[in-house]
Amino acid sequence: MRAPPRKRLSSSAREALYDACRGGKEFPDCNICGQPIGKGQRWHESHDPLLPHALGGAVTGIAHARCNLDHAYEVDIPLVAKVKRQRQKDIGAFRTSRPLPGGRDDRLKKKINGRVEERWA
Repeated sequence: MRAPPRKRLSSSAREALYDACRGGKEFPDCNICGQPIGKGQRWHESHDPLLPHALGGAVTGIAHARCNLDHAYEVDIPLVAKVKRQRQKDIGAFRTSRPLPGGRDDRLKKKINGRVEERWA
């Protein structure tokens, strides 16, 4: 479930994206914080704030570089990690690295009366 690698936008494609996001205004607005992106400010192509690129999100506009990175660190990366953990548990791929002694994966089991027996005798 890995997203295809991103292709870097060419200069002309970045210019077209900037103009498309600008509309009729002098400067385009950041689609995360809503503030205008002025001349000389660094900006990134931005995805839907609710669906990161790694989960199939499409480009929706541009955002300040700092806004986009902060959003990625606070929202996107933890969300993608959670989705991966949930999928691993759903398909049965998750195995704990520290199983409980006497747990269901241990060869010994402890009975309620205190006796210890082999689980698969």
